[in-house]
This record gives sequence, C-alpha cells and structure tokens, in this order.
Amino acid sequence: MPGRSRRVLIVEDEQLVSALLEQTLESVNFVTSRANNAVEAKRQIEAFDPDIALLDIDLGPGANGIDIAHILAKKHPDIAILFLTKFPDLRSAGLKMEDLPAGCGFLRKELVGNTEYLVNAIDNVLGERPQVRDDLRPDRPLSALTKNQIEALRLLASGFTNAEIARRRDTSVSSVEQLLNTTFKNLGIQPSDEINPRIEAVRIFIQAAGIPNREH
Repeated sequence: MPGRSRRVLIVEDEQLVSALLEQTLESVNFVTSRANNAVEAKRQIEAFDPDIALLDIDLGPGANGIDIAHILAKKHPDIAILFLTKFPDLRSAGLKMEDLPAGCGFLRKELVGNTEYLVNAIDNVLGERPQVRDDLRPDRPLSALTKNQIEALRLLASGFTNAEIARRRDTSVSSVEQLLNTTFKNLGIQPSDEINPRIEAVRIFIQAAGIPNREH
C-alpha cells in the first residue's frame, strides 16, 4: 500500500479494539492517536490535529460519539468523520439519519478485520468520494426489520415489558404484541415448543448490536 502521513484520531472505549486499530493503521503509515472517551477526544483534537476521527458511537458514561461528531462538524469542519461501531445501522442504536452531521461515514467493526477494507473506507471519507455507509448495506444484520420493529426489539432487549414498551411508544399493549409477533416472523422465528420467541428475538438483537443501554 502507498505510504501515508495522514493523522487518525481513534476514539474507542474498548482498549483491545483501540490498540488493534492503532497497530493496523500504523502498519500502513498512518499517524495515530487514541482517546478512550469524549473528554480525552476533545483534548486530542486540539493537541493532535487529526485529518480524520474514527468514532465509536457508544463510549460509556458521558458524551458519546455522536456528540463528538457534532463538535467536530461545528468547530473543526476540516476533520473528516468515520463512525466505527458494533451497531449494524442507526436504527439499532436508537438513532435517526438526521442525528448525524452531514458527510459522515459509517463502518461496522465486524467488517474491519481486512486492513485494505478499513484503509479504503478512510480514503473514501477523506477524499469525499462515494459515502462509506455500511449501515445502508442490504446484507447487514436486522435489515429485514422496519424502523418500528427495530425500536420495539431494542426496547425488548433492554428488558422492558410489553406494557412499558407501549407506554414509551405511546400505543396500546395489543399493538405492541402485534408488532412483536410480526418482528418475530420477520426474524424467521417459527412457533416451537423448544424456543421462546421473545428470548430468541432478544438473543438475535444482542448478537447483532450488543446489549442496549437502558433508557430511563
């Protein structure tokens, strides 16, 4: 791969993932710096002056990757933004398209084991070429579900009852039951004496998007 001297800020709270990304990018001549949370990221933005920020969406307690992205878009529009996240798409993270600043890339962590794929994604975002949007790929996990089904499934995976899901969605319990039954069907969960559809649906969601943060 051609030599590079571009600077990448990695904002990731999982130390192993962060270290692997750093090692991978430095092996192809990127200059890197790491931050574990939003406070460190803000400090590194000023001190390191990156060309691009790789942002995890979920950074634990405090500000998240979306918050950092909006700071960058407002105060440092010259810094490119590429989200690197466990979530298959924005819906599974409880987000909407308008929650992201314009021009951001979206890369799923599970797809970056290939160094060339990761580097090409960074190149595309830096060069303002065709958008890197793994969250729009038709083969992504949970792609068969609608926005409402994803939302209901995310609340279900948070441990909420049908009554609480109905309250949060401002609808009836029977509507939630119908929505969940359709969700189970779209996930390919068949009626069975061995499998509980509710638990199986939660298992599928967590496998695809991780355990959601419980909303208050």
